[in-house]
Amino acid sequence: MEPDSRPNLLRQMAGLLSRRERRIAAGLLVIMVAQAGFELVGIASVLPFMSVAADPGIIHRNAWLARAYEWGGFTTDTGFLTALGLAVIAALALSNGVSAFTSWAALRFVWGTHHRLANRLLRGYLAQPYAFFTQRNTANLHNSILYEVNASVGGVLLPMLNFVARSLVTIAILGLIVAVNPVLAVAVVFVLGGAYAGVYLGVQRQQSRLGRTLVAANKERYKVTAETFGGIKDVKVLQREDAFAARFEAPSLRYTRAIAVNGVISALPRYLLETLAFGGIVAIVLYYLQAGSNAAQVLPALSLYAVAGYRLMPALQHVFSALASIRFNRAALDDLTADLRQFPAALAGDTDASPLALRAEIRFEAVYFRYPGAAGWALEGASLSIPRNQTIGLVGGSGSGKTTLVDLLLGLYEPEQGRILIDDVPLSADLVPAWRRQVGYVPQQIFLSDDTVAANIAFGVPAREIDAARVEQAARIAQLHDFVQQLPSGYETVIGERGVRLSGGQRQRIGIARALYRDPAVLIMDEATSSLDGATEEDVMQAIRILAGKKTVILIAHRLTTVEECDRVYLLDAGRIVDHGTLQELAAESAAFRAMAGLETAVPLESS
Repeated sequence: MEPDSRPNLLRQMAGLLSRRERRIAAGLLVIMVAQAGFELVGIASVLPFMSVAADPGIIHRNAWLARAYEWGGFTTDTGFLTALGLAVIAALALSNGVSAFTSWAALRFVWGTHHRLANRLLRGYLAQPYAFFTQRNTANLHNSILYEVNASVGGVLLPMLNFVARSLVTIAILGLIVAVNPVLAVAVVFVLGGAYAGVYLGVQRQQSRLGRTLVAANKERYKVTAETFGGIKDVKVLQREDAFAARFEAPSLRYTRAIAVNGVISALPRYLLETLAFGGIVAIVLYYLQAGSNAAQVLPALSLYAVAGYRLMPALQHVFSALASIRFNRAALDDLTADLRQFPAALAGDTDASPLALRAEIRFEAVYFRYPGAAGWALEGASLSIPRNQTIGLVGGSGSGKTTLVDLLLGLYEPEQGRILIDDVPLSADLVPAWRRQVGYVPQQIFLSDDTVAANIAFGVPAREIDAARVEQAARIAQLHDFVQQLPSGYETVIGERGVRLSGGQRQRIGIARALYRDPAVLIMDEATSSLDGATEEDVMQAIRILAGKKTVILIAHRLTTVEECDRVYLLDAGRIVDHGTLQELAAESAAFRAMAGLETAVPLESS
């Protein structure tokens, strides 16, 4: 994006701030004006002190100094000079204290804003429908939350505040120099200001280009590392370590080079300006000597310019660095602004909503659905009834639509045509949160966090709110309790990232216990026993038999033995429900089912 096509920077940044944050920013502006005033007083206090030090007689010749001498009740010039020295130190200390407070207030404001924006963006992403995450690379989402927010706040907002604060200080110092000697003030503005302006104008386009390179390279770095560690088992087994490391090298090199070049650009003027500033002090001495001034006249002015230069140089450098940082990080700000505008922060639905009670049945009425970008239907005219407290089986080959049907029931997708009814209430988007509180779901692949067994069973529940009795009860039903008792710390044992310290069957049983933790009215098991051995599967199926008649259970079958005792079995093929009945009825009356059952005896059904 070219600079001239971007929105106004101040308006863009103001749009990211809440009303309260805008008020705080206005307060910071007032503090910065005060900071500039104290800076001016601190520097100006040097002039009378050095004048008296160079020529004590000026105390009695200068009306202001003479009045201060009398008002203070001084009896000696040395005592007055000592008091002036202490006053100078106090003024400089006060100036530094105000500057430190301003920096503290600005940093607290900026990183508080960082916290709010990162959380707002995360909530904005979480509020999106499930389909959003199937179409976006999650590494880009990580990049937006962890990098772009940081770059926008630390690389744009903080430099904007620094720019304002240092500009005010610079104006105050230049104003003081103008008051003392306008000719020298013009020379300072022309030489120092002109040098910084020239460098900035010369590098601004390159910094914009570097900023865009940095954003693109960082997204690629996140993508490669996420894929590498997400598939580490395959990487190790296939010995692809070098290949993935090589994929990381190129974007990492572009990223680090962009940062290095920008760092050089930001620091470069300082070295030039230090030379000019020292030369300026020499020029001031020569200027006064040429004018016929003596040492007593030169020393106060020289001291003033030395202190002013000492303060002015960092201020000018900060102004330049702030502008450079804003230009460099503007690309990240543009991306962040676009995402915050596109994804509102409000979470979808009320997670504390009362459960949507199931009193009679779940009903699909001529439901059609296709995945985004797909040509054919994933589910075509599906109609079925699931009576309350019955156990229902869904069988069919790969791609038959079993998992799609369950995803629709979970509210992860919405039908394009037809309706899903809970009793006689259509399952609309605003009712999905209330419905999900009734549902326990066991997916094919169980996600486990690097936390304790108890925390993984009570997934997402704050540690202080976990009900240990419910955890144990769910674990017993899932045939997990005996295994947990053998662990070093029982339910408080940390199982490692993605459950790497557990077998596939143990991970699956934690998933089942998780689904049962809330004591749901509806239990959906999507190939939930597929990774269990025969004996363990029988244990889990025995638990399901215990639940029969007490909960509505929906089983997606990996093996036909899993659905042997279902009240009703639905056979799906190519997104359509082609038959239904008890397992015995289907075996006796459905040629399609018999054909599938014949394959089942040799090869287990594949998951959809």
